[in-house]
Amino acid sequence: MQLNVLEAGRVRKRLSRISAGLLAATLGAHAASAQEYYDQEDPLGTRNDTFGPGVAYSQVDAALLVYQEGSGRVTAIEPTMNLAVHAADGRQLTLGLVADAVSGATPNGAVPSSQPQNFVTPLKAQGSTASVTGASGGSTIIHLPPTPGQIAAAALGRQYTVPANTLPMDKGFRDHRGAATIGWSQPLGNISDIGIGMGYSREEDYQAITANTHISQNFNANNTTVTLTLNGEFDSSSPFGGIPTPLTAMSAQWKTPTQRSKTQLGFVLGLTQVMTRRWLMQFNYSFDRQSGYQNDPYRVISLVDPATGDPTDSYYENRPINRQSQSLYWDNRLDLGPAVTDLGLRYYTDSWGITSKTAELSERIGLGGSFYIEPSARWYQQTAADFFHYYLVAGQTLPQYASSDIRLGAFTATTFGAQFGFRLDGRQEIYIKGEYYSQTGNGHPADAIGQLRQQNLFSGVKSAIVFMGYTWDFH
Repeated sequence: MQLNVLEAGRVRKRLSRISAGLLAATLGAHAASAQEYYDQEDPLGTRNDTFGPGVAYSQVDAALLVYQEGSGRVTAIEPTMNLAVHAADGRQLTLGLVADAVSGATPNGAVPSSQPQNFVTPLKAQGSTASVTGASGGSTIIHLPPTPGQIAAAALGRQYTVPANTLPMDKGFRDHRGAATIGWSQPLGNISDIGIGMGYSREEDYQAITANTHISQNFNANNTTVTLTLNGEFDSSSPFGGIPTPLTAMSAQWKTPTQRSKTQLGFVLGLTQVMTRRWLMQFNYSFDRQSGYQNDPYRVISLVDPATGDPTDSYYENRPINRQSQSLYWDNRLDLGPAVTDLGLRYYTDSWGITSKTAELSERIGLGGSFYIEPSARWYQQTAADFFHYYLVAGQTLPQYASSDIRLGAFTATTFGAQFGFRLDGRQEIYIKGEYYSQTGNGHPADAIGQLRQQNLFSGVKSAIVFMGYTWDFH
């Protein structure tokens, strides 16, 4: 067994971006003017005017998301359920539930080799009474020698072999998660909207507690909205096998301690402006600061021979414990007659040396009657973190920080998709969306050593996503 909290987190962030985009009712989550803008005119001509600001109603969103990476890698299934209860005076209660299962093969961070490679991970701790009947993903069970200073009790590890000229992947990756969120917002005196929210997420080796609060104020006859949101997240990581010592050799021994924590605090300052009857604009500035355990406890980086490039060992990675990030986001939604265009641009930078640029475009087109289609495209490009390395070289002084995680490297990603929807009546809608995601990067760096020149060192991701949902507005 091996669980990979950051690999699951990578998938879940991508799924959350899709889910949020599909389930969001407005451009700005707390911008009242945005909702008022869209209630003025429905491009599909099917909206029931009894739902919207000033009317008491509820909305249920239920959806199922299926995610599949290429080459038999990660698979994820995620059902979601959201309930929003709107009062006529602007009060709103939101509840959300998410459950998902993630499994498959995931790269462990090591480079390919012209020779087969063996990797070992913990399976059973010294003195553990847990029963073991087998190991998943074609692994074999190995018996470990007693750790110095401990009693010679039962200790088991898991070993898996990667064929020559093959990207090292651990096929024993699996995880399950359950999460719940709750939020409340309302007008308060002269304040247009104020609210709080909380969330809890639990995985087999990870838990997260989130909290947020926001305040929004409308100006200029509700054509301008300024919003400030404060966010906090408090995570606890308890990886199977314990917390490995950074930049030490991979082993199947159980490590201590077994738990580490991380805190993330930040804010988003947003401006939403109705530019014209057919143009809504939003601009956000966000800042986040993370502090605590940020390593992937299951990921390694290869130590290679300086002449041949053959891997000689696998070391656990190490990342800085602090990270600060900032981003600017500019979004425009245009009602151009039979279609609604959404164009967003984002710039991001952080203290790890990563900068990224994102452009997103979607076009919601009415097909007549109650049908619509919404094609979309997304382009993303980032630079590498200061401590990103494809591998480390034996005999050279080890750096303070090092990770071979491609998510921290330089790459470009594109996403193409389309959503097709049908309004059953003024209250109900069903929809289905498909997306294809692809990463490209430099798999053959100019300074590659020996046999690594013939290997592809960029373990990019190609994935397909299908999202099916149902929305129901009711009094």
